[in-house]
Amino acid sequence: MAEVLERVETKEGGASEPLSPGRIPLYRTIADSVIRDIRKGRLSEGERIPPSRELARKLEVNRATIHQALQVLKAEGWIETNKGGGTRIARRSAAPPVLTPSPLWDQIGSALLGRITREIQPNNSELPVVADLSRFAPDERDFPAETFAGFLAEVARNGSLLAYGSPFGYRPLRETLAERLSRRGVATDPDAILIVNGAQQGLDLITRALVDPGDAVAVENPSYSGALTLLRAYRARLLSVPLDGEGPEIHTLQAAFREKPKFLYTIPDFQNPTGKLYSPARRHDMVAAAVGAGVPVVEDAFDADLLVEGELPPPLAALAPSHVIHLGTISKALFPGVRVGWIAGPRELIHRLAALKRVGELTSPSVLQAALHLFLVRGEYDRHLSKVRARLKTRLAVASRVIESRFPAGTVCHRPHGGYVLWVEMPEGVSGRELSAEARERGILVSPGADFNPSQEDGPFLRISVARSGNAELEAALEEVAGIARSLVRQAHRRKGARTPENRASEESLIQV
Repeated sequence: MAEVLERVETKEGGASEPLSPGRIPLYRTIADSVIRDIRKGRLSEGERIPPSRELARKLEVNRATIHQALQVLKAEGWIETNKGGGTRIARRSAAPPVLTPSPLWDQIGSALLGRITREIQPNNSELPVVADLSRFAPDERDFPAETFAGFLAEVARNGSLLAYGSPFGYRPLRETLAERLSRRGVATDPDAILIVNGAQQGLDLITRALVDPGDAVAVENPSYSGALTLLRAYRARLLSVPLDGEGPEIHTLQAAFREKPKFLYTIPDFQNPTGKLYSPARRHDMVAAAVGAGVPVVEDAFDADLLVEGELPPPLAALAPSHVIHLGTISKALFPGVRVGWIAGPRELIHRLAALKRVGELTSPSVLQAALHLFLVRGEYDRHLSKVRARLKTRLAVASRVIESRFPAGTVCHRPHGGYVLWVEMPEGVSGRELSAEARERGILVSPGADFNPSQEDGPFLRISVARSGNAELEAALEEVAGIARSLVRQAHRRKGARTPENRASEESLIQV
């Protein structure tokens, strides 16, 4: 197996290479080489695959790259993991052979499908998960499932809710959402709100409506990975705008606007992945720059309800309602299985988005929307929110304390005022991808910063989510991650040169906790 893989041309500078437009990532190249060798009979059924550490050494690539290649091969059915341990070339079915050859699905797929499958990396590892610090989904044990089930049973007796509904969504829910938005200063009406299946579908609709291949879109750096993947899938040209302590760096934003992007995508409340809450002054500057340049703003307020301390500034939509498209959702604070989100904005655009939505799915489930409407108007959502915020406040404090006390000296992490995430910047030389891969082998899931970089460039960054872990579990998992980070700092120092007494003293100072 290793001898076969030695034919793969690999060039890698320490960490997995970022995906650039029109370029196949290295892990996909390795996976495709293995697939070709299986088809040509160079690799046999049941043949053992060497451990990832050995393959990484042979190919002179990062172990994270090997893990990604193996995950692709497993997801596509080319390799299998034995119960007794080890990974082998998958055995073919014992069923009679098909008389005609099956389609080559990897060759006849659309260019859009190809771009998505090359970028999205499946996670099919058989390793047990001890702690998940990567996902945004709340812990299922915290769901108010019984209460919501009662509302579902109540509304399901209304037969009209089981028929096709309006593509705009259940009107009583839109009226309630309009009233809640008005509390934050967003003047809107139910006819300027479109119900969608979560904020992600809302962003997809907006992108399909406004962006043609090659069009520019301004995005924050770092930004939500799901948005970046979606925009790249539609072949948008991403204009990267870095963040400072108050929000997007305003001079870079103004420069990006001079390139006439179709819109700016921004997350001003507990930004994903940094957790930043943009200052009121920066919000005014952003809106003024956008209005002056004639660039629409897509404001993703997916976790605006998760403030745990301080005061929430007015949303961008309150500052320029005719210029801002406001995305919201219930999923992150309540439960993600209820895919209910909304788009609020200029009525002319909302009606066009409704027509586009109808082409793809006709309408969203009215019965779910009706149950959610009762959950809101009877006060259950606000009662649930108070419990979520209390848990979040404690978890954010625990995570901040462990990161500050146990991660390598020089690590920077600012405790956010709400939301689910903390952004960790470690000393130079630490690979976020490598740290993430090492943590995964120990059963801990964390998100490398490269996932949120528009260029997918690796760096010393991690995103930590506290959505799914209790205090004790969170503390233990972060202690483990901190140990990996300290080990990577030692390795980075050794790579810099010989371990003279001066270098050794410097290294020990850096990793001291």
